[in-house]
Amino acid sequence: MLLYEPPRQRFWEYLTAFFLVIAGWALAMPANGTYDEKDHIVRAYAVVTGQWTPAHTVVDRRGDTKPAFLVPATLLPPNGNVDCAWSPRPARPAACQRWVADPERRLTPSGAARYSPVYYLLVGAPLAVAPNMTGIVLARLLSALAAAALLAGALNAARRLRGRLLPLAVVLTATPTAANLAGSVNPNGLEIAAGAAACCALLALLRLPDEELDAVAVRRLVWLLGAASFVLLTVRQLGPLLLLLVLVAGLLLARKGRLLALARRRPVRALLGSWLAGLAVSVSWMAYSRLADVAPVARDAQQLSFPGFLGEMLAHRLPFYINQFVAQFGYGETRGPAFVILIWYLLLAVVVAGGLFRAPARTVLACAGLGSACLGLLVALEVHYLPLVGWFAQGRYAMPAAVGVVLCAASEPAFGRFLSARRRLRVFCATSATIAAALHLYALAFVMTRFQGSLDLFNPAWRPWAGPLLPLVSTACGLTLLTVLVTGVAPARIVLFRSVVVLRRTA
Repeated sequence: MLLYEPPRQRFWEYLTAFFLVIAGWALAMPANGTYDEKDHIVRAYAVVTGQWTPAHTVVDRRGDTKPAFLVPATLLPPNGNVDCAWSPRPARPAACQRWVADPERRLTPSGAARYSPVYYLLVGAPLAVAPNMTGIVLARLLSALAAAALLAGALNAARRLRGRLLPLAVVLTATPTAANLAGSVNPNGLEIAAGAAACCALLALLRLPDEELDAVAVRRLVWLLGAASFVLLTVRQLGPLLLLLVLVAGLLLARKGRLLALARRRPVRALLGSWLAGLAVSVSWMAYSRLADVAPVARDAQQLSFPGFLGEMLAHRLPFYINQFVAQFGYGETRGPAFVILIWYLLLAVVVAGGLFRAPARTVLACAGLGSACLGLLVALEVHYLPLVGWFAQGRYAMPAAVGVVLCAASEPAFGRFLSARRRLRVFCATSATIAAALHLYALAFVMTRFQGSLDLFNPAWRPWAGPLLPLVSTACGLTLLTVLVTGVAPARIVLFRSVVVLRRTA
């Protein structure tokens, strides 16, 4: 007989909320409106049509020889036009894109030509059925659904630890940049969601009281950790290292004797075996596809002295990483308003500082070590690739592990108890979630006006696939529902029902 009441599972409600938020971004962006999306669209079409490795090369618009696949000319605007919204500078509305109606297959370059096929098998089918903007949007929505499922699992796992701060931290780590990537054809967004899910599942497994870690809870958490680990191990080449960083940080926070107790559980032993299998698949694919082979680009490569490298890092690269964690969009040319980034970091800082206040030294060590490792990874990438292809690293590459800094800090109960004793916990969480929701919606509207070329929703220079209103309504409904679910300020089912009604009327 259980002596406690397990937290109510709200997976489907969380899934709906996150999907509505991310779907707004998927509906709002033009083709190739997000980092490297054109490369991933071509790769996804190629994978689902049997072109797993490139057999051709082509010269792209910059004069570089790139691996290429045969895809319909309708899939994207032509090679010289697909980047017109951001290159050459200054940035322009997406109305500059010129689509063609010829279905003939043409060689099209892809910078993701040798990436693992796992993600592209998940999202690529709509592109094969409808190789045009409709297929792109449907592929984005599949990617959004997968990311929303992982984030919903992260929230469920966070609620098992009985505090409100960890669920709030999950919402805050789902930044506008993360939602933008998750709502595009780009595995990085799914990878960020997987990092949050893996961290929350691991924290619950290692930190729940013994009486709450029954067989059902272990099985659900192991399934979540297994799914998130599979994504991290197989989707992108940095994933195995990022998963290792999350695991090491989580293990530092384990209850005494918990690791031995978990090792006796059959699902955990199966999970360990699946990690080894996933790692073997990842390494095998990288060897088979020669993913590590990088052709030097003399035009962009740089040879800098240590002072020159350090000065460039401090002046330009670090600010770029920091901005991109929260709100830097497109191909980096569209930075969100400074107040959005600043306030979002203030919200994160309060959660992290509060969580680490009076926290055990091991928690401080885990957070500091994980943050330092993420930064060190980005610097190492720059050092390696700068003489070959120029500045390479982006903050989003480290986000799947960097979210763990916030989540590990928020898992400490002292700050939550401090606020609860003063009857301020619910107010703090509601205020923080509401501010984050308002900033998130503003960021979406800001990026939409950048691509639409106008503040006029009904007469823009370029119109999103489903019109300019539906993306805003979808994200607003999802953010409202998410705020309600995390803070409990109103019945979630009422908000969900009203959100569905509004969406149907908008559509």
